[in-house]
Amino acid sequence: MSLLGFGSHFIYVMNNDARDIIFTNTLASRGQEVSKNEGCIACHTTDGSRGVGPSWQGMWGRLESLADGTQIVVGEEYFIESVRKPKAKQVANYPDVMQRSFISDEDLQAIMAFVKTLSEQNVN
Repeated sequence: MSLLGFGSHFIYVMNNDARDIIFTNTLASRGQEVSKNEGCIACHTTDGSRGVGPSWQGMWGRLESLADGTQIVVGEEYFIESVRKPKAKQVANYPDVMQRSFISDEDLQAIMAFVKTLSEQNVN
């Protein structure tokens, strides 16, 4: 098992926050389940800690610096592109390891609701 594979597995096992948060929003709850089943939480934490990929806590609306030196605000268009074409806009200082996902549009909407809710819950 590669170091990256081990690290992803470790984050997945340790990222209980993603499985333990209770949502009143049905779509966000479904997104939580989809992200667990699809393995998204193996790389994306929900508590703000650094993972293989950027944390989902506070992600929605955040200004991200990209590997090419540009910046982008995380929103629906960027999120969808990142899932469908992860090589298009690589976040700076993270490994280029995300693979293209073929999840349904409905599951993708649910994951976005999950990420949006995580961001709303952590606004100071």
